[in-house]
Parts: sequence; C-alpha cells; structure tokens
Amino acid sequence: MTHPVAAKGHPRKYPFVNMRIADHSVLDTIEGRHSCRHCNRSRKFFCYNCHIPVGELGRLLPRVELPLQIDIIKHKKEIDGKSTAVHAAVLAPDNVQIHTYPDIPDYRQEDGVVLIFPSATSLTVPQLFQRNVHLKIDDNYGLPKGHHMGTMLRRRMDEVVGESESEQSSKCYTYGNLPVRRAVFIDSTWNQSRSIYADERVRGLRTVVLQNRLSQFWRHQRGSPRWYLATIEAIHQFLLEMHVNAWGLNAAYRGLDNLEITEGFHQLAAPLTLAAPTGCVQRESPYNGQYDNLLFFFANMYDLIHKYYDHNDLISYRRPI
Repeated sequence: MTHPVAAKGHPRKYPFVNMRIADHSVLDTIEGRHSCRHCNRSRKFFCYNCHIPVGELGRLLPRVELPLQIDIIKHKKEIDGKSTAVHAAVLAPDNVQIHTYPDIPDYRQEDGVVLIFPSATSLTVPQLFQRNVHLKIDDNYGLPKGHHMGTMLRRRMDEVVGESESEQSSKCYTYGNLPVRRAVFIDSTWNQSRSIYADERVRGLRTVVLQNRLSQFWRHQRGSPRWYLATIEAIHQFLLEMHVNAWGLNAAYRGLDNLEITEGFHQLAAPLTLAAPTGCVQRESPYNGQYDNLLFFFANMYDLIHKYYDHNDLISYRRPI
C-alpha cells in the first residue's frame, strides 16, 4: 500500500509501503459510534472489552488466519482503549485470546507453549527450528554489573549464524507440526511485565526473544528504546519470523523494505528466500504478507497521527536506538 504523504514527496519513509495491508480508508468513512452487541457499550470501530467489531464494520474487515494460537496476558492497569492487543483479537478471532492478569490459564501442563519475553535463557525463533545460530552477547548485554537482562534489558541483541550452518533443515513443516503451538505475549509496561513473569503459571515457559525492529508506535513509554515494540507489532514480528523459518521468504515480497528490522534478520532470511509467484499467499507458501493485515488498525491510526503531528516532533520517534 502507498501513503498520501509519501506520494507528495515527504522525506520520511512510510513504514508500511508494499505490505499486504487491506485498504483501511474505509475506517475514515465511519461516522458516529455504535453499540457493542454483547455489552451495549458505545464504541467507534470495535469493542475493546468484548474484542469484536461494532456496527457494519465486521463484514468489511480483513480476517487473518494464523499458524498457531496467540494468548495475550494484559495487566489490569493497562488501559483497554490504548492497547494494540485488541487489534489481533478482532482481526484473527479464531487464533487470539486476551486474558487479564491474574485471571490467566495455567500453561505448565501444555506442550509447545513459549513466552515472548527476554530472559537470560531466551531462545531465538531460528533456534526453535534448530538452526545453528546464537545471540551475540558480550559485556552483560551492556548492563551495569549486577543487573539481569530479564529485569533491565537496554541493549539491542544481534543474532549471528554459526560457522557450521549451511542449509536449512529438510524437515517439512505444516500448521500441525510447528515447534510452537501457542505463543504468549505480555501486554503491559516493562515494570508491570516483571510481576506477571514471576507468576509460576508462566515462569517455567521457554522464553523467546525477537529480532530487533524499530517500533512505529506513536505512544511514548518512558525509558524505553525505539525497538520496544507495541504488542501488535511484536505479534506480527514473531509470526513473520516463524513463517520465514518454516516456509521461507518470497523473493518478490517488498513489504519489509521500510520496516527497519535489524540486518541480522535479513542475513538469516537470505538462505530461506525462494522464488515464488508474486501473488502467492497460500498459508504454507513463502512469506508474502500473509499476516500483514494484523497491522490494519495500527497503520490507520499511524496515518491519522501523522496527519496532525510531524513525525520528528513526536517523542516516541526520538527515543534512543
């Protein structure tokens, strides 16, 4: 998709260019508010309590099919109307559930569950697929002596390919045999997330850390660097990495060009990049934007914010990298 500001020659790179995001201008035509059919609360696009679209929007929204289940644990102090977590539940209702802490499932007895959270023992997505890669770790992640990365991560992490890695595993993956069946995300501030992580129901889960990607979120979280992603961005990034490692990357897909993902991701994706038809978006074909519509509401709000505010004036985009 293109962007009206970019088309006028604005020097800022539009992050979502060439992504397979449906035309969200329909959201700009909706006037007034509608009652949620479940709780009768007045809402604009969707009910962020019931996680469903309101009015006639339901039939106009794209519907996203995911290869695994996504659980989002929301801190009770997180403001529902400001969270991007609900975007995933509205756009992928068959695969996404939101739980408000402490009312969460007990994941200890379930196989194939991972927690997306940085810890000292975190794996990367390629490591889940048994690729020979490792995190480039030195000087205690750049932290002061005595600090632990699971409580105060402040440094970007680079993933490097091991010397002996050659070709991707020949295992044939399907939706039914991925190394992850359910991914759990914590939707809260960094300080709030630590108390959730300490809960015994999630503490024992394998943790996964994502490749660094600069956030396009317009809301500023004090003390957080640019690569602290909004929840919907983190979900998209995780699914992107899972898909590329399972089924490859379509060589014709250009939707990653302006997303500002670390070079390490592109290096790891290079041997998995495959020639495929430009319009092929079958679910187990090389990545060609299959999950980009998760950013449908996010991209619309990004456009609205940038209609009224200059990008370089927003504190969120001036955070350290």
